[in-house]
Amino acid sequence: MSRVCRAIVVVLFANWAFAGQPAGAEEKEDGFLSLFNGKDLGGWVYLGKGKSPFSVKDGAIYYKGGSGWLCYEKQEFPHFELRLEFRLIKKGGDGGIFFRASKDAKGGASWPSQRYELQVKDYAQQARLWGLPYQLDEKKVANVRKPVGEWETYRLIVQGPRVRVYLNGELVTTSDGAKRLSPGFIGLQAERGEQAFRNLRIRPLPAE
Repeated sequence: MSRVCRAIVVVLFANWAFAGQPAGAEEKEDGFLSLFNGKDLGGWVYLGKGKSPFSVKDGAIYYKGGSGWLCYEKQEFPHFELRLEFRLIKKGGDGGIFFRASKDAKGGASWPSQRYELQVKDYAQQARLWGLPYQLDEKKVANVRKPVGEWETYRLIVQGPRVRVYLNGELVTTSDGAKRLSPGFIGLQAERGEQAFRNLRIRPLPAE
């Protein structure tokens, strides 16, 4: 096999392995836990009306359409650092990441009655927050966003009243107004569109 062929095989294998990869050794040492095994929705429960739009596809949590949310029910995380990849599969997609959420679907449109939300949406205010005051650097968002169809990263840090959001490695959103401390469930919102999430890792943080 030529050097070029070997290089192509290595790259393809690395991309395949990464698709469902849990927290790496270094992240585990830092206290990160994997929320998704890349194979099934073990540990997650769908809360919403009708049939769940969530499934596992190509090593990622995938949804199309729907109006409800997928709750990680094994543990609550009121203070945490969450890292994940997301992909907007089609233009106009709308979804989100719920945090400090109650485990129900009584908040209208099958959302939790109590929650904050980090939006995952195809618009200029990507990384905006819902349910609390925030500051969003739209110019920086415009510079770091990737085209629809490409994988992007979020790093969400929530500790006491402070919330920090990193989009593709850049700090773009801040808030000091997160007042709710309990309950603290994490979830994925389905609201029209078509999206995917993978490599969800979280570590609990102490309350400030």
